[in-house]
Amino acid sequence: MVSIILPIIRKISSIFIILSICISVNAQVTDENTILEVEEKTDQEGNGNNKKVKKVIIPTLSYNNSIKTSFGVMAGMFYHTKIKDTISPESISMFIASYSTNKTWFAIIPNKFYLKEDKYRSIFVAGVGNVNFQTYLDWGNIFNNLPISPPPIFEEEGTFIGYSTKFEFVYANFTVNIYDRLYLGLNFMYAHTNTTFDITENLSDSQNLFGFGLSSEYDKRDNQMLPITGFNSKLFTNTFLESLGSTTNYTNITFEYNNYFKQGELNTLLLRAYAQAAFGDVPFAGQNVVGMDDLRGYSNGKFRANQVYDLQSEYRHWLSDKWGYVAFGGIATAIDKASELSFEKLLPAAGVGVRFMAIPSSKISVGIDVAAGKDDWGVYFRIGEAFGR
Repeated sequence: MVSIILPIIRKISSIFIILSICISVNAQVTDENTILEVEEKTDQEGNGNNKKVKKVIIPTLSYNNSIKTSFGVMAGMFYHTKIKDTISPESISMFIASYSTNKTWFAIIPNKFYLKEDKYRSIFVAGVGNVNFQTYLDWGNIFNNLPISPPPIFEEEGTFIGYSTKFEFVYANFTVNIYDRLYLGLNFMYAHTNTTFDITENLSDSQNLFGFGLSSEYDKRDNQMLPITGFNSKLFTNTFLESLGSTTNYTNITFEYNNYFKQGELNTLLLRAYAQAAFGDVPFAGQNVVGMDDLRGYSNGKFRANQVYDLQSEYRHWLSDKWGYVAFGGIATAIDKASELSFEKLLPAAGVGVRFMAIPSSKISVGIDVAAGKDDWGVYFRIGEAFGR
């Protein structure tokens, strides 16, 4: 389940199932060229300060190889926790809910807070759901991580096996600015998962995950939502221990690095490196999957292992104040240990996307991306740019 939960936590502003039809809570921006409806609401605080809250609601509809047709809603609020704090980026609180024709459903509440002139940063995410997905069984490889004995060989190399995972989780993260733009802190995670595999005897795997870890971020971007120049790097660890109530002992490490190179006045070229590696007695729910919302172009869950690494680049170009496009590409690999790395296991992907500047004052965009990988593809709707938050 970590392979599903952690991408949600890492990318609070971008979840993979969103539609391009956009509406508001109450009011519409009075611009005949605006297709996104938003509201800027002024609340009165007890101390007499005004606090502007920008709201976006997006009905969702999408389709991919594994989850099939999905529909739901995504709502976001962007605001300063204190109106007089002009240094902190806008905090974000969201609600995401979705249901698909293969009976996958989830409801998630992600939040990221910027506090005390950006001296403190905090993340809180909670969710519940049931994901019906699939994994590709490569004989003699993935069976080591499944709580089953190998079934009869259906194909020469392997076969897709469906599974259903019920989950509930809570994640909290708090970091402090200790030097320049370096943030250090701690995180905590609780998750309960129950996975049932579509194999003879309907075998299942239940996991309790109680974990903690270190959180760090070095952020030199010029803007959180739409960076043009600068860089940011993140390093997170999550250690799950039986002594704390977890079913197994293992550690998951996530690293990401983004560097933005300004191209002209508003455009940028992004270079990105990403790694997620699990060590120890890694359960099926603790493995990592190529794709999700990182390397776009993979949605069928075929490439799954203890460790996932990718390198990619994205060019972002604005044609006007409202409209722009992106083009991106990269490579990834999924391996259980470093000695398995080879050119034969590299997975290429490339794609393009369209952007619309929904809230210009906060540089908040919405968009749709289409990408293709090795024998796979994906469509991705989003609020905010990829890898932004």
